Amino acid sequence: MIMNVKVLRIIDKYLIWFFIILFFWLKYIFVWKKSKITKKPKKILVIRLWALWSSLLTFPMIKQLEDYYWKWVQYDLLASTRNIWVYKNQWYFKNMYNLFNIKHLLKLICSFKKYDIVIDTEEYFMISALISLWLWKINCGYTNIIVRWLAYNNWITYNDKQHSALTCLDLIRTIWIDYKIPDALEPLKYTDKDKIKVDEFLKWLKYSKLICMHTGLAETSKDRARPKNKWVELIQKVINNDNEVKIILSWSKWEYDSVQEIYTALAEKHQKNVINICWMFSLFWFAYLLEKCDLMVSNDTWPMHLAAAMWTRTIWLFWPNLPERFGPYPLDKNVWIYKWDWNASINVHLGKFKEDKNCNIDKIQVDDVLKCLF
Repeated sequence: MIMNVKVLRIIDKYLIWFFIILFFWLKYIFVWKKSKITKKPKKILVIRLWALWSSLLTFPMIKQLEDYYWKWVQYDLLASTRNIWVYKNQWYFKNMYNLFNIKHLLKLICSFKKYDIVIDTEEYFMISALISLWLWKINCGYTNIIVRWLAYNNWITYNDKQHSALTCLDLIRTIWIDYKIPDALEPLKYTDKDKIKVDEFLKWLKYSKLICMHTGLAETSKDRARPKNKWVELIQKVINNDNEVKIILSWSKWEYDSVQEIYTALAEKHQKNVINICWMFSLFWFAYLLEKCDLMVSNDTWPMHLAAAMWTRTIWLFWPNLPERFGPYPLDKNVWIYKWDWNASINVHLGKFKEDKNCNIDKIQVDDVLKCLF
């Protein structure tokens, strides 16, 4: 999977730009001058192709977009297998298209100039810019990378000095919508059936506090991982402080073995207070479970954003992203622990993902986390 991601990035960076230039001139000659913003668009497409965390951060923008146009507009989504299921229960979209689904892709190819407005929320992908260039009457996106600006007739420079959720909201300013700074992220919606499953799970637990700890990371960001021995030390000290606390280790099935290593390393007396749920919960069960938790402690990865969206107090062990860009929103309601200089080695909006070998996350001590817990 890591290799696949790298290959996709290389293809996107060095091949797609040629088609952007080609389509730009075709559209400039035949279409551009005829394209005008309409005060009553009928169809709007939102593009978000990658990253679970940034998919969650698009929710406030989509919500305010709908508040502005709600009565008459059809909203569609273009996503990928990677993230489309994040939007499953949200009521925003009439149609959701998967870029890696052949039928959906063919339908998009046959949808030239179908949408009145296309909003490309991707920070650096060329493919999303190319798609928006094909489908738009009016479109908007970020232009921090050379060539991408040719794809948009409404563009904005990515502001890397503010939170990513607000930068996403900046996109709708390009179509003359003034947004309100949200107090929180939009929560992930779950069903009554999801609640029943989680309530049945919690019914048998006796606890003073329920704490979720996410020790895993996406396959492309292993360098952000906090050492397992420090997770073990943290868990044991938390339980020693409160013997009735229950700690849930999350989340996906493919993280199960890694999480189980942490569980196995615990002293036997501590294991009875810890549950590995990596094989048990769907995304929507997990969202509701986080809502029931008193606290979330997480590596620099997407469940932290989900916890913040569910209004669960969140402690983020941060490295190598910058908290001001990607911290648990809102930043004044949650905690991030960060112990290195303020120069980012990852700049998503520039398509730069430098692996930092300094492993500064090791500088975050267990006692630093405990001070935030108790």
